[in-house]
Amino acid sequence: MLWLVLAAALTVRAVRRGLPFAPTWWSFIFPLGACVTATGGLAARSGSQPLVWATVGLYVLLAAAWAIVVRHSLRHALVQVRGAVRG
Repeated sequence: MLWLVLAAALTVRAVRRGLPFAPTWWSFIFPLGACVTATGGLAARSGSQPLVWATVGLYVLLAAAWAIVVRHSLRHALVQVRGAVRG
Protein backbone atom coordinates (compact mmCIF):
# COMPACT_ATOMS: atom_id res chain seq x y z
CA MET A 1 0.00 0.00 0.00
CA LEU A 2 3.05 2.27 0.11
CA TRP A 3 2.65 2.95 -3.63
CA LEU A 4 -0.88 4.21 -2.98
CA VAL A 5 0.27 6.66 -0.31
CA LEU A 6 3.12 7.93 -2.50
CA ALA A 7 0.94 8.22 -5.60
CA ALA A 8 -1.78 10.05 -3.68
CA ALA A 9 0.69 12.48 -2.08
CA LEU A 10 2.41 13.28 -5.38
CA THR A 11 -0.91 13.65 -7.18
CA VAL A 12 -2.33 16.00 -4.56
CA ARG A 13 0.83 18.11 -4.76
CA ALA A 14 0.64 18.22 -8.56
CA VAL A 15 -3.08 19.11 -8.55
CA ARG A 16 -2.41 21.98 -6.15
CA ARG A 17 0.19 23.25 -8.60
CA GLY A 18 -2.31 23.17 -11.47
CA LEU A 19 -2.01 19.69 -12.99
CA PRO A 20 -3.83 19.85 -16.34
CA PHE A 21 -6.03 16.97 -17.47
CA ALA A 22 -4.53 14.39 -19.81
CA PRO A 23 -5.92 11.03 -20.97
CA THR A 24 -3.07 9.41 -19.04
CA TRP A 25 -5.10 10.05 -15.88
CA TRP A 26 -6.76 6.72 -16.71
CA SER A 27 -3.49 5.06 -15.70
CA PHE A 28 -4.45 5.67 -12.05
CA ILE A 29 -7.54 3.49 -12.37
CA PHE A 30 -6.02 0.11 -13.29
CA PRO A 31 -3.57 -0.30 -10.37
CA LEU A 32 -6.18 0.89 -7.90
CA GLY A 33 -8.71 -1.59 -9.33
CA ALA A 34 -6.15 -4.38 -9.08
CA CYS A 35 -5.48 -3.42 -5.45
CA VAL A 36 -9.21 -3.49 -4.67
CA THR A 37 -9.57 -6.90 -6.31
CA ALA A 38 -6.54 -8.33 -4.51
CA THR A 39 -7.60 -6.93 -1.13
CA GLY A 40 -11.10 -8.34 -1.65
CA GLY A 41 -9.62 -11.74 -2.50
CA LEU A 42 -7.47 -11.69 0.62
CA ALA A 43 -10.48 -10.66 2.71
CA ALA A 44 -12.59 -13.48 1.28
CA ARG A 45 -9.86 -16.11 1.80
CA SER A 46 -8.83 -15.04 5.27
CA GLY A 47 -12.19 -13.90 6.63
CA SER A 48 -10.42 -10.84 8.04
CA GLN A 49 -12.86 -8.07 8.91
CA PRO A 50 -10.19 -5.31 8.69
CA LEU A 51 -9.42 -6.46 5.14
CA VAL A 52 -13.13 -6.33 4.29
CA TRP A 53 -13.25 -2.71 5.47
CA ALA A 54 -10.01 -1.92 3.62
CA THR A 55 -11.62 -3.34 0.47
CA VAL A 56 -14.69 -1.17 0.96
CA GLY A 57 -12.56 1.93 1.50
CA LEU A 58 -10.42 1.22 -1.54
CA TYR A 59 -13.53 0.57 -3.62
CA VAL A 60 -14.97 3.94 -2.61
CA LEU A 61 -11.65 5.56 -3.55
CA LEU A 62 -11.70 3.71 -6.89
CA ALA A 63 -15.26 4.81 -7.65
CA ALA A 64 -14.40 8.43 -6.80
CA ALA A 65 -11.25 8.38 -8.93
CA TRP A 66 -13.16 6.81 -11.81
CA ALA A 67 -15.91 9.46 -11.58
CA ILE A 68 -13.36 12.28 -11.54
CA VAL A 69 -11.52 10.93 -14.56
CA VAL A 70 -14.77 10.32 -16.47
CA ARG A 71 -15.91 13.88 -15.75
CA HIS A 72 -12.62 15.36 -16.94
CA SER A 73 -12.54 13.06 -19.98
CA LEU A 74 -16.02 14.10 -21.07
CA ARG A 75 -15.23 17.77 -20.52
CA HIS A 76 -11.96 17.38 -22.48
CA ALA A 77 -13.78 15.63 -25.33
CA LEU A 78 -16.46 18.35 -25.43
CA VAL A 79 -13.81 21.08 -25.63
CA GLN A 80 -12.06 19.19 -28.44
CA VAL A 81 -15.30 18.73 -30.40
CA ARG A 82 -16.27 22.38 -29.98
CA GLY A 83 -12.81 23.44 -31.12
CA ALA A 84 -13.00 21.18 -34.18
CA VAL A 85 -16.44 22.54 -35.13
CA ARG A 86 -15.27 26.15 -34.80
CA GLY A 87 -11.89 25.53 -36.41
